[in-house]
Amino acid sequence: MRKPLTDSVRSLVLILLPILLAACQTMPAPKGFTPAQVATLKAEGFVETGDGWALTINERLLFATNESALKPEQITILETTAKNLVSVGILTARVEGHTDSTGTAAYNQTLSKARAQSVARALQTSGMRFDADQIIGRGETIPLSPNDTAEGRQDNRRVVVIVTPPG
Repeated sequence: MRKPLTDSVRSLVLILLPILLAACQTMPAPKGFTPAQVATLKAEGFVETGDGWALTINERLLFATNESALKPEQITILETTAKNLVSVGILTARVEGHTDSTGTAAYNQTLSKARAQSVARALQTSGMRFDADQIIGRGETIPLSPNDTAEGRQDNRRVVVIVTPPG
């Protein structure tokens, strides 16, 4: 004949054992960005898109016609942005350069890549790292605005920085 206490202990062990074993399992890494990373992306002007988080198009990433060099104030802003991203563990991004439709497609492809490289260099000085395939020239293939006005062409002379979560 079993004692009631022994039966109670046995039942408790049978209930707790699966719970303890489940707690010992390795949990998969969380997908997406942490709340701190999302807050930093938003503070730096990134917006969530279907392709990740993209730095919004504004004066800091627009270029003059036939130019790929950044102004000193643009470099300073990008360096600060990179420091803030690195501080929350965002260490890399995709950098896409674009042009308007002025000039040949081959010239615009080269110019757009040079623009992307300029932005990537500024971000690298503050700790971000890029593989060659993350610095992309898109040429005139993805316009934001029609190229038939000066304003539209200005919108299209840009670089977009796109951050996606690891994994």
